[in-house]
Amino acid sequence: MRVLVIGKGGREHALAQKISESRQLEKIWVAPGNPGMQQSGFECVAVEKTFDVLSFCKSELVDLVVLGPEGAILSDLKQTLENAGISCLAPIPEAAQLESSKVFCKKILSSAQVKTAAFEIAKDLESAQSLIVKHNFSKPLVIKADGLAQGKGVAVCESAERAFPEAQSLSSAYGFPLLFEECLIGKELSAFALCDGEDFVMLGTACDYKRITANPFSANTGGMGAYSPCDFISEADEKEISEIFRKTLKALKRNDTPFVGFLFAGLMLTAEGLYVLEYNVRMGDPETQALLPRIESDFLDLAVKAVQGRLKNQKVEFLPQESVHVVAVSGGYPQSEMQLGHPIKVPEEMLENAQIYFAGVAKKNESLINSGGRVLGITALADNRAQAREVAYQMIRKVEFSGRYFREDIAL
Repeated sequence: MRVLVIGKGGREHALAQKISESRQLEKIWVAPGNPGMQQSGFECVAVEKTFDVLSFCKSELVDLVVLGPEGAILSDLKQTLENAGISCLAPIPEAAQLESSKVFCKKILSSAQVKTAAFEIAKDLESAQSLIVKHNFSKPLVIKADGLAQGKGVAVCESAERAFPEAQSLSSAYGFPLLFEECLIGKELSAFALCDGEDFVMLGTACDYKRITANPFSANTGGMGAYSPCDFISEADEKEISEIFRKTLKALKRNDTPFVGFLFAGLMLTAEGLYVLEYNVRMGDPETQALLPRIESDFLDLAVKAVQGRLKNQKVEFLPQESVHVVAVSGGYPQSEMQLGHPIKVPEEMLENAQIYFAGVAKKNESLINSGGRVLGITALADNRAQAREVAYQMIRKVEFSGRYFREDIAL
């Protein structure tokens, strides 16, 4: 098969790497990819606009296109490709509202009878103020923007004095409606499934680290690392997670928005059980870099079966090892003034043997330089998480660039 992966980050690097292990693969490209992926042996093509992607797929006889980032998923790319007879692993835009509209997500969760935080919707500033006054603040109040906000459209408010300005700020930045949710207390985890519109296979669980430091009040990032599998859930919890996906897919099908592609559930394990915090309609980053190296099954075969509606009775085989993924970021990240443009030194043997995934990199004078916040990440597998963690940190410390920073507590 001839496959094109859309995207340019560490997640897409990991997707391309796992697909490249398939015996069914004839050729693979990443668009637009990045110079780090090229250095790792992948062919990257400078096409991003829908028409250019379509033209490339036609000229190169691409059989399957895998969409990585949400921007591509929410665009007209899938419909355009499929109208031309080219298979595309991604949900239709109507089903992708599961991520792009929290109100739509709550509607589906309610229809599926899946536990989620109790909520009310504010359609204007007056109704938002009324909901704040009604809340007694024995627990914090969570206020969320309805649409995509790149992780920034959420405020956890412990008092009305904070909630009023936060509601005004969120409505100014993202508009209405706003969701006002109860604050759930527990441990967060991520679960992933590959879906064909009706059936699905589980791709595993992971726990990620969003803050720039171990301080829970430090700045939020795109993700500083992850480990897989999640270590605080039981077999009964795993069965419940599968049931959550099953119910959600049935509700989406009843809604005439069947879901094909990667489905990512953000979950909270509370004293009362598992609750869905949110859904994303893509693989996570950096969770993908921790999850995929653990999968032993032919990933391309599963992807093809997903777009063909043939996942029923399929199972994913996993390696027995656990994984840890650590991300190295540019100095100053996640603030806007970052230390960029510095040469990156990666030992040659690591490029050949390590599971290293490139993201915010560019090329200058034949050398890689850091060009974004999250620069690269390294995944290690071992018999247990402690051993995997030790190896991951041994390797990440060998990568050098001015201003390099990584958290020291991933997977502790």
